[in-house]
Amino acid sequence: MTFLTIIIFIFILGLLVFVHELGHFVAAKLAKIKVEEFAFGFPPRIWSKKKGETVYSINAIPIGGYVKMLGEAEESQSKRSYSQKKPGVRAAVSIAGVLMNVVLAWLILTVGFAVGMSPLVSSPDSIPGKKLSSSIIVAGVDDKSPASVAGLESGDILISASAQGEQSTIFDSATAVTNFTQSHDGKKIELVYKRDGVEKLADITLAESGLSPLGISMVENSVVRTSWYWSPVVAFREIIRIININLVFLKSFFAQLFSHGQISSQVGGPVAIYIFTGMAVKAGAMVVLQFIAILSISLALINILPFPALDGGRLLFIILEKIFRRKVVNDNVENIIHTIGFALIILFAVIVTYKDIINLIIKK
Repeated sequence: MTFLTIIIFIFILGLLVFVHELGHFVAAKLAKIKVEEFAFGFPPRIWSKKKGETVYSINAIPIGGYVKMLGEAEESQSKRSYSQKKPGVRAAVSIAGVLMNVVLAWLILTVGFAVGMSPLVSSPDSIPGKKLSSSIIVAGVDDKSPASVAGLESGDILISASAQGEQSTIFDSATAVTNFTQSHDGKKIELVYKRDGVEKLADITLAESGLSPLGISMVENSVVRTSWYWSPVVAFREIIRIININLVFLKSFFAQLFSHGQISSQVGGPVAIYIFTGMAVKAGAMVVLQFIAILSISLALINILPFPALDGGRLLFIILEKIFRRKVVNDNVENIIHTIGFALIILFAVIVTYKDIINLIIKK
């Protein structure tokens, strides 16, 4: 499983980088900008081939990539230079990678809903389609609760339960679990649940009072299939909601970073992505595809931030140029700013990766 996780991890990173840089590449070609190199990964270079005027290369570090355009990093008076194009054209080239990442997520979710998929953030009941199956997953277990005493854990799937002398009740919704436990409070029940694909049985004496006699929080995971003409709409709506959630998180992240100088524990780097990749692989192909869609949207949002070296940083300079009708700084100064920004991003990535490794060691 570890080898498979490594392969899929590399594939996911490669796919996200390739799609992003392909957006810049295609936009530059359509704008008749000379593309000198289309590179996957960061140097050292492993392989390269020149076709036409562009060098296509594969580099050793597969966590990034770049499209090198004439006049982007140095002064050029050529009509095919990036720097000589109008601000609107340069802006379109700058955001093309971000748009391609969103399109990738949209395509994945469109296919997912067409064949049957669990919604990422929306309620299954809000989706116009057929519910193929439902599972009730334990999201959390209260300390010293009947569920905790019985050994239930987060991630367990509740299947059914029965009291002595009664027929078993199948749990097809979270409401069914709540109704059963509240109607049997204080009684001893047999609970059937699944963990890692294996069914288990637990004898549990429910609490005598309270809203949750079992002592758990749970989520309903339903697989919904929509018609082919609805799936693009449902996928788009899901992406909008994912973006809103990410924006709320980014707001909280920057507030914590600038007010307390701390990096949120919810922020992860390549190590965290690798761990989540392994979890997704165990859950199945559809979960892997959902994970790719989420990462693709996250990459798009991060890249559009107005920070030097990111697409949003380059876009910011173009917007300022448009507002003031001239470049606010010359190309050399702007390139220095982007270089410093890139160094800070690498430093941040190192810090986050170090934090991930430390957390992994502590958990072990």
